[in-house]
Amino acid sequence: MTGLLRQLAALFELSPRFEHPRAAERLVLLAIVVVGATLRFHGLGSWGLEGDEKTMALPVMHLVHFGTPLMPSGMFYSRAIGQLYLMAASVTAFGESEWSLRIPSVICGIGLIVVAYFVGRRFLAPAWNVAFVAVTALLPAFIADSQEARMYVFLTACLAGYTALIFMWERTDRAAWLTAAVVVMLIGLQFHTLAVFGGFILFFPGLLTANVRKLWQGGIAFTVVVAGFAIVSRWNESFYPTRLKSGDYTVAATGTHFASLSMLHRHPLALVVGIVVAAGLAAYVARGVNSRAPAFAVALLLFLGQLGELTLLYHCGLVLLLAGAIVAQRHGGRALPRVVLLLGASLVLAVVQFNYLHHASGETLRRTFGMMVGLPSIWPFLRVLGYSPLAWLTVGIGLLLALWALARGRRVPDYWLFFVLAVWLPLFALGIFGWDVEARYTEFALLPMLLCALAAIQGLTSAIGQRLAPGKQTAAGVLVAAAAVVLLVNPVTLARTVTGGIASHPDHKGAAEFIKSLHLQPGDVIVAEDSLQQTYYLGRVDYWLRGMKNAAQFVQMKGGVLRDIYTGAPLIGTGAELMALVERRDRGAIYVIGTGEFTPEELPLIRSDGIYEVLRRPIFVPVFRGRDAATRVWKVAAPIEASARSD
Repeated sequence: MTGLLRQLAALFELSPRFEHPRAAERLVLLAIVVVGATLRFHGLGSWGLEGDEKTMALPVMHLVHFGTPLMPSGMFYSRAIGQLYLMAASVTAFGESEWSLRIPSVICGIGLIVVAYFVGRRFLAPAWNVAFVAVTALLPAFIADSQEARMYVFLTACLAGYTALIFMWERTDRAAWLTAAVVVMLIGLQFHTLAVFGGFILFFPGLLTANVRKLWQGGIAFTVVVAGFAIVSRWNESFYPTRLKSGDYTVAATGTHFASLSMLHRHPLALVVGIVVAAGLAAYVARGVNSRAPAFAVALLLFLGQLGELTLLYHCGLVLLLAGAIVAQRHGGRALPRVVLLLGASLVLAVVQFNYLHHASGETLRRTFGMMVGLPSIWPFLRVLGYSPLAWLTVGIGLLLALWALARGRRVPDYWLFFVLAVWLPLFALGIFGWDVEARYTEFALLPMLLCALAAIQGLTSAIGQRLAPGKQTAAGVLVAAAAVVLLVNPVTLARTVTGGIASHPDHKGAAEFIKSLHLQPGDVIVAEDSLQQTYYLGRVDYWLRGMKNAAQFVQMKGGVLRDIYTGAPLIGTGAELMALVERRDRGAIYVIGTGEFTPEELPLIRSDGIYEVLRRPIFVPVFRGRDAATRVWKVAAPIEASARSD
């Protein structure tokens, strides 16, 4: 094992250790923190609660008034319970408002800027580390998280602190730092169980230095982290009532995968022939490798990679093919032409499979591509890309150059090992458990991705700058670092995030204020698409309106009625049920408060099962339009009122 570890460690160059910040650097860092804090406080309470903020605000207010974080339905809300108490303390100190509910997130977001400095100095020279801190302070996603009464900024900050402590353990070899890192990780798991995907970094010090003792220590710490994840997950789920199942993404993707596979391999003989050809090609490439052990590794990797293609697991297959090609080129110059031949055959196979599946299934090109990729899902990688496309582009180019260097027998900077453990492997693992995940579920990889992007730009700039005089090298590095900050942050998105105001946020509060101004009569009915927000602002709603396909995972059967697990509001899940309410003669006016949370393209999915069509009928009269231009309120007149008008 030690020999294998040494071979792995020999692939990487250790980054130089950088000195502590000088006075000028401290002043720049302080200015960045001040700017970051100002941006996070700007307009903080000018828009109402949105998104999942309501799932925090409702239990917080119950905690303030009654001492327990309960939902209106009576469910104990245990997620991010530490943040709930921080928010309750803020409300107690400053009074109830959106501003006070978000203050803990703002403070945590400012802390993240500070912690980023201690994370970045592991790989970055002073000027580049300042750039990394500036990106952390100015990135629109981090600003938005800091202005949201939700746990994602706490998740990111805990993972940043945990990473900095691991680097301290790596540098000092003191177990106290490792223990502190595990404690911070466990706190992070309390904020969000997604923090577990940061656990792979525990293996970084041991793998980088081929230190078996550190590897064992990291493994023990990893076991503690996974155990903590299991305990917290079970704790959270224990408070959720028995719910309907709308279908799990992974199961659905697996079912689709096997359906595609059976469609492709209707004749088993074709699969057998493909396996035989794959074995022959792998053996042919391996014969071009100089020594026996690498040749066996090449044959195995290439065969498994082609097997992944044959079984429509292209994500795994391409990774294995790439690994096999690198090992082949690194250990035998004669292997490269053979590798090219194999990759050419793989490309032909992919084109044939794609065309066959596209015509046999009748699916769109996009869906056919999804059928080809298989599991693990590539969506987590695509989702995190949206936070900073240029960062991904930079990482992609740098990674290709690093892989080429490995194939040529050279060493690569150690931040690429960090990238594998902190970005690629966690996103790969997330793709096993979820298919089309929400973008926010990938945020655990965002800070490490930005760090690796700047490290890659730093390395390229340093290589090019060696041709310049020493004084010009420093000036050029500072200029490139400043330009990198601007490009990674995207000033247009930053300006839109900071100046958007109420117009760029769903206007739940405005809709609620409109309903309050009507002074509803007994018998009037409130139907809300966002029942949690409107329950917070109005105190209650009579019905939750949401298509059954979307609502199923958030309802429970109680007293023979499907109810929202959070608010207890009965569900109207189909257009027929909505019309049944309209046709009741014993009701007053109906006010339907629409959602501004979704795009026009998403609304038919949210208003599925006939709801979308029913809301477009003339009987639903628009009476309010929110300041976001998306939130609507419709009125259906009371039967008596409607009869009087017809008379």
